[in-house]
Amino acid sequence: KAVGISPKRETHRVKIAICFFMVSFFEVYPSKVAFLIFSCYFCQVKNEIIVELRDEIIRKTFLQFLSKGYHATSLKELEQVTGLTTGAFYYYFKGKQDLLKAGLDLYWSLTREETDEEAGAAQSLAAYIDCVMAHKEEQAKLVEGQFGCSVPEAFFFQLVLEVEELFPDFGARVDSLANSRLRHWGQVIEAAKGQGEVRKDLETEILARNLMSISVSMLNLDLKGVEMKFVFSDMRLQFEQYYALIRV
Repeated sequence: KAVGISPKRETHRVKIAICFFMVSFFEVYPSKVAFLIFSCYFCQVKNEIIVELRDEIIRKTFLQFLSKGYHATSLKELEQVTGLTTGAFYYYFKGKQDLLKAGLDLYWSLTREETDEEAGAAQSLAAYIDCVMAHKEEQAKLVEGQFGCSVPEAFFFQLVLEVEELFPDFGARVDSLANSRLRHWGQVIEAAKGQGEVRKDLETEILARNLMSISVSMLNLDLKGVEMKFVFSDMRLQFEQYYALIRV
C-alpha cells in the first residue's frame, strides 16, 4: 500500500507501465534474451520501490515520534500516518523500535558541525558565530529536503533523551557533540579575549555555555508550525544581542 505520492513514486509508476508493455511484447515476440533483460529490469524496479517505500515509512514515522514522543505513539497511529497495515509494517521493520533507530540514524547523518580546523581558523568570535549559523542553515536545508518539513535539532535532542535507555549510543553521541561544541566555543572565546575582541573579566566557560545554548534553545516550538527562517532570524538576533553585551 502506498504512502503518499512522491516524484520518485511517479517515476516508478512509469517504469511499472513499461514492465507491463514489455510483458505484452514478449507474448507476441518471445525471446529468452529479451526475457532475461526484462527480468533484470523488473527486479531493479521492484528493489527501487521497496527502498523508496521503506524510506518514506521512516520519514513519516520519525516525524510522528518527534511530534508526540516515542512512548506515547502507538503502532495504530503509525499505521494511520503511513497508511500501512500492521502486517505491512512487519514486512519492512521488526517493530516500532527498529523504526525509531532508522529515523535516528537518518537524522544524525544530516547533522553539520564545526570542525576543529574551523574553530582554530576563526579570526574572531563574530566570524565563528557566522560559521555556526551557516552550518545550522545548511543542516536545516538537508533535513527539510529529506523529511519534507523543518525539524529543529532541539526536537531531535528531546527524542534522544526520551529513548536513551533503548539507544544509549545516541545519548553518548549527543554528549560527545555537546562537549565538542563547548570546547570549540571556549577555544574561540579565549582567542577573542587575546585579540581584545571581548571582555577579559568574563568567565570563558560561562560565555561558551551561553553561546552554545542559543542554537538549541528553541524548545517551545510546535513541530508542525516551524518556519526555520523565523527560527534563524531569532537565533541570529540572540547571538547579536549577546555579542553586544560581551564585546569590548
